[in-house]
Amino acid sequence: MKYFMYFLGIIFSIMVIISMIYPFVKTYANIEKLPETYYFLVLGMDTTDVNEKVSRTDSILLVGVNTKKEKILVLPIPRDLLVTINNNTLRVNAIYVKYGAKELINLLENMFKVKISDYLVFDYGLFKEVGNLFAPVRIYVPKDMYYEDYHQNLHIDFKQGYNYLNGEELLYYARFRHDAMGDLGRIQRQKDVLFALMNAAKSSGMSKIIKSIDIVLKNTVNSFDFKKLFSLFLVSKNAEINFLNLPVEIVNDYVKLSSKNAEYMHQYLVKFEEPKENKKIWVTLINNMESFGLSFYTVTRNRWTNARGYLIEIVDILPNVDGIKHNKSYIFIKTPEYKEKILEEIRKRYKNETFEIVDIKGNEMVYFSLIKFLSNNYYNTLKSDAIILVGSNL
Repeated sequence: MKYFMYFLGIIFSIMVIISMIYPFVKTYANIEKLPETYYFLVLGMDTTDVNEKVSRTDSILLVGVNTKKEKILVLPIPRDLLVTINNNTLRVNAIYVKYGAKELINLLENMFKVKISDYLVFDYGLFKEVGNLFAPVRIYVPKDMYYEDYHQNLHIDFKQGYNYLNGEELLYYARFRHDAMGDLGRIQRQKDVLFALMNAAKSSGMSKIIKSIDIVLKNTVNSFDFKKLFSLFLVSKNAEINFLNLPVEIVNDYVKLSSKNAEYMHQYLVKFEEPKENKKIWVTLINNMESFGLSFYTVTRNRWTNARGYLIEIVDILPNVDGIKHNKSYIFIKTPEYKEKILEEIRKRYKNETFEIVDIKGNEMVYFSLIKFLSNNYYNTLKSDAIILVGSNL
């Protein structure tokens, strides 16, 4: 009898284990394999209900996935991009509400010459729902953020440094607009939230992943099914994710895209590599000033106006790295062949500032500590040709 009960105990334990893992095994067995190249559209609505009639889409993201190269490209489309549809000229952020998802997809397919297979329309409340699932979510706040808007029930009070936020706080962080960077700052914060949620998901159990996908499907307007979203998650776990910059021309209060720049972006999206003939020197500029009353982003962008042949990335986060003194300027040259050209450009744009050129080979600990700091704040410097820390505004 004792052995019989022991045997029943084993059988019961096996049944419990099977019942626990069966949903995950079933999920893996039925996942839909993505094609080698796959594109989809993500639209963010500035509302709490994606079915509500609103005047515009707040965010437009064209996403490309290459499963073979394990790369994901995210191209934000400026809201004020001027386009023509049905003989009407208007901003791209009005297309979805006025003409629907199909017409917007057709427009972008013709613009960039890629096949967009799916779309997803979300509102900011999604950050709250998914954020609560993975809370607390670790995110770095570069500067103190405070704002009260009782009409929108918006209450923001975050301190500089690492914050651990719940879903509602993530929503507030993503919706914050009141800084000198305007829409560019809002886009960066949305990017921060997406990366923070992705990192939280990667370290979570499968049950939370499945639940998060279910939340996305139920709280968005989309053309996806569970299997495809689960496949996307599996690809993104190990993929290199890069945010692209659409090269546009600013005209008054809107922007325009030339056919030449549209073709450049087409080549980038199709090959998942920057076209060699358009290769620019990538410079990452970091605010290393402890006290700076102005917007580092705005000042630096103005200083580097008309910097032809350069791709400028601006980081307004004070680095806390051993070996780096605040209020001092440094240059780390990653691509030696561009050294003289970069130094000449620096001398031209910072005439009264002295920069210490740091030899990476002799200062590996300082360099990799700086890279780690930037990586922790969701800045990818793999393609940077130079990293420059600006210690004063002379």
